[in-house]
Amino acid sequence: MNHGYSSIFRNFNANVFAAVIFFCGALFSLLSGFVGWLGALMFSLAVIVFFAEKNPFVKRACFVVMLLCVITIVSWLLFRLILPWKFFHVLNWIIDIFVTLFLVFGGLCALNGKSVSVPFADKFIDSVCK
Repeated sequence: MNHGYSSIFRNFNANVFAAVIFFCGALFSLLSGFVGWLGALMFSLAVIVFFAEKNPFVKRACFVVMLLCVITIVSWLLFRLILPWKFFHVLNWIIDIFVTLFLVFGGLCALNGKSVSVPFADKFIDSVCK
């Protein structure tokens, strides 16, 4: 399914733009296990694109990335800074891997024109992105 073009980049397909956002989020999520501020950087980029973009498919992708960045940032703060034991580092890596895999899956879905379904948050995401 084709979702048209991005309003920020006129000749850029919205499916590809949403996939790029998901894949950048996946890369930053993977790296934020080592450097936590990268999650905050990706969150900031997703917020800027969310408010600048008018295409609802891209806005939904940005909002999903923002939610997952918050999970990554909270995980890094909790399990790396507040609880610095090795067991909690492993929990942080596991959470980062799941978030990264979900973002890669979301990018692949976006390339095919399908919206990714986030468990427990779909109604909230739909209400914010409309």
